[in-house]
Amino acid sequence: MSADKNILESLNKIDLFSQLFNNMSDLVYVTKVGKDGKFSYVLANEPATSFSGLTTKSFGKPLEEVLPKAVFNIIEAKYKQAIDSGEPITYEDKILVSPSFSSNKPNNKYAPGQLVYWESTITPVCNQNGECTHLLAVVRDITERKERENELKRMNDRFELVWNSAADAMYTFDRHQNFVSVNKSFINLLGWTEEEILNDRTISIIPMNSKEDLKEIINRVKNGEVVPSHEVQRITKHGKLIDVLASYSPIYDGNGNWDGAVAVYKDISERKKYEEQLKHHALHDYLTGMPNRNFFSKMLKEEMIRAEKSKRTLAVFYLDIDKFKVINDTLGHDIGDELLKEFSRRVKACIREKDLLARIGGDEFGILITNLYDKKKSIEIAERILSSFRSNWLIEKHHIRVASSIGISFYSPPYKQDEKLLLKQADIALYKAKEKGRGNYQVY
Repeated sequence: MSADKNILESLNKIDLFSQLFNNMSDLVYVTKVGKDGKFSYVLANEPATSFSGLTTKSFGKPLEEVLPKAVFNIIEAKYKQAIDSGEPITYEDKILVSPSFSSNKPNNKYAPGQLVYWESTITPVCNQNGECTHLLAVVRDITERKERENELKRMNDRFELVWNSAADAMYTFDRHQNFVSVNKSFINLLGWTEEEILNDRTISIIPMNSKEDLKEIINRVKNGEVVPSHEVQRITKHGKLIDVLASYSPIYDGNGNWDGAVAVYKDISERKKYEEQLKHHALHDYLTGMPNRNFFSKMLKEEMIRAEKSKRTLAVFYLDIDKFKVINDTLGHDIGDELLKEFSRRVKACIREKDLLARIGGDEFGILITNLYDKKKSIEIAERILSSFRSNWLIEKHHIRVASSIGISFYSPPYKQDEKLLLKQADIALYKAKEKGRGNYQVY
């Protein structure tokens, strides 16, 4: 009775092992290592036989007769590697499901031609003499994991492509305001390599006068605010200040905590340069390069306010070229233009560096002389200007005699002229100089 019980228990154990063995989701193969070095399957669980298309006739045969050649070549190499190492080895591989795969099995989840990823662990089984007699291969389906990894890689690749194809400079920083990543446009715009910017914590692209503004921006981003585009300046590797439109967006960690931000810089250097050119053209004469009437009027208003506060005197000169129309009509406008350029150069050389010379229009010029302690100083300047015209004028091989008339008005607080009246008074003095025979100055 006892013997029968032992037999029954053994049969039950075998049955339990068989159920567990065949219900495993992993593919399990037991392979015999022949004396001739050839391999043959001696045991495989249900998922393994189902996937590989093995039948009862497949067991005991050399693997090269059972498996497709490409599959056999991979397995043979790995088996030999496990035998040589004497230890378990693990590797990943991908296999196209064989067309001979049995599609009528109820648990079949693979379609012929499907690409399946596997993680295989091969363990050598040795006898008492240390000879490898069998190999245990446990093959795990990691297709879902690999597909997730591949999709993540595709997403990262797409992000990397967009990140480095963006025309705007972009970078991310952590909660400690250390650089985490930079794109190619950032490198091109600011000059540092990615290695330099990520490894050298002493590098700063923020000018000293912008550090307080950045603190305010960081606080806003910490509170979840997206800071829209605003004009700032940043420092390049070579110390050059560049103008950019900057925007900032917060980054959060997996727990929803603030973890840094992404900054985007749009280079507006060319735009700023163009704006400066437009501003310059709006306030300067295109021919002589001198300030124009608008700039002169603007500066006159500002200097009158300063003069009132400092109780100092300022002078306004109105001057033109005597009989310029005759020269222009006789020798042509090109000669007239060159004469105006030379006229402005000579006058500019006669005034102080801080004084302002402007072309008011045609052959009329204005001079603003500020911070006068003595009105006689302006008279000296007027005489110096008139004297500079007495030397020879050679314009495009034409010897020309040039003279000028100058009208002078003064603003001396507490008198209350406005800038228009001051200019009118200088203009009246100019015509008085012409009535006096030209080539002289008159004070209003």
